Parts: sequence; structure tokens; C-alpha cells
Amino acid sequence: MKPSDVLLCLSLEEQRQNEIHDRLTKRGHLPSMTYIRQTLNRLTKDGLVITRKTDMGGCFYRLAEGEAVEAALEAAWAPD
Repeated sequence: MKPSDVLLCLSLEEQRQNEIHDRLTKRGHLPSMTYIRQTLNRLTKDGLVITRKTDMGGCFYRLAEGEAVEAALEAAWAPD
């Protein structure tokens, strides 16, 4: 599994990490929660994902917007 697989499971609506895990599992991947968390952190640092943390310790993720995100999604959809 590649970071682009995680990127393709995100949307413009906020999602929790377990929802992203479920979408990856439905696509035939068996990622650990640690891998997903690390990948989301990397994608956030790259400006492709927006993270929102709540006062209660929850964390939500969604796609950022802009040309860099569009280019990353296009590359993720391209065949290997």
C-alpha cells in the first residue's frame, strides 16, 4: 500500500481515522492504524490534508484544496 492509497480514501468532508481505515479495507488493503496515522501526518505536512483536532481529543481529516492536491490526486489515479 502507498500513501496515495490513503489520499484516495479522503474527501472534502471530515473523516475520522477509523473511517479512512474502513475505506482502505473495502479496497482490499489491510493497513495498521499506525501506518494510516503516519501517512496522514506526512500528507498534512505536505499540505494535502487538513487536520482538525477537537477539545475532547478527537481528530478529523479532510482533503485540502488547490493545485497541489489536484496534481497529487491525478498522480494517485494514474496506473503504475
